Amino acid sequence: MDTKQYAVIGHPIGHSLSPFIHSELFKLDGIKATYVALDVEDLSADFDTKLKVLDGYNVTIPYKQDIISKLHQISEKAKLSNSVNTVINGEITEGYTTDGFGFVSAVSAKCNGTIPKDILIFGCGGAARAICFECLLNGCSISFAVRKDDLGIGNELASEIKEKLDINCDVYTTDEIPEDKHFSLLVNATPVGMYPNINGCVASDDIIEKCDAVFDAVYNPLETVLLRKAKEMGKNAIGSIDMLVYQAAKAHEIWVGAKYNDSDLQAICEMTKDKLR
Repeated sequence: MDTKQYAVIGHPIGHSLSPFIHSELFKLDGIKATYVALDVEDLSADFDTKLKVLDGYNVTIPYKQDIISKLHQISEKAKLSNSVNTVINGEITEGYTTDGFGFVSAVSAKCNGTIPKDILIFGCGGAARAICFECLLNGCSISFAVRKDDLGIGNELASEIKEKLDINCDVYTTDEIPEDKHFSLLVNATPVGMYPNINGCVASDDIIEKCDAVFDAVYNPLETVLLRKAKEMGKNAIGSIDMLVYQAAKAHEIWVGAKYNDSDLQAICEMTKDKLR
């Protein structure tokens, strides 16, 4: 049996838990495969030489949107969010997004099987796009909090959502969120607080207080400043390891048709958390 080859691509790729998670999933699949973290400095230059030779790959910052123009076709959800994090190579090269599925699976597991309906998302990049569209399809209302420099991008995203789904989303700068607003869930979809800059926190204490639950897409460190503050305030604080595992499992479904039971995936979640402790 030939060994299949997979990778996660990004730049800089840094420390990634993806090789560990996917290797554990391949064990469950019973498939002989390798999975590595691949630093791709120039997507155009490396696409034919490094990426086309793989059976499939995951895509992370900064290429979740840039990769789309290189692919033959993308899924309907990837079109909707304009974000791809999973690619399968074959006679044609196809792109998918599994970020939203991973997010919904992880958050609903920690929120009594439901998705909070009034969500404030910090950020407007690839991860934020995938999360927001998945949540909108699940009947949630979305507001965005962005840096002043990103206000134009945030407004463009809100206009795109209005055009595609006929849903209005508010866009605030991070220091201009109305004092009377309350949210059922705060989502950090930015790299703020990620190793090595672990002292960063995307939201002020006042904003965290306005939210019932907090989700941080940063997974290294395991407990970010944002999550620690949320816990201290008595909020439901949700880390992103489960999202990583569930979105990885969805990628395996795309690549090899894999199916998993929840107990196996939860075991991988705990093993992955142990890697960071």
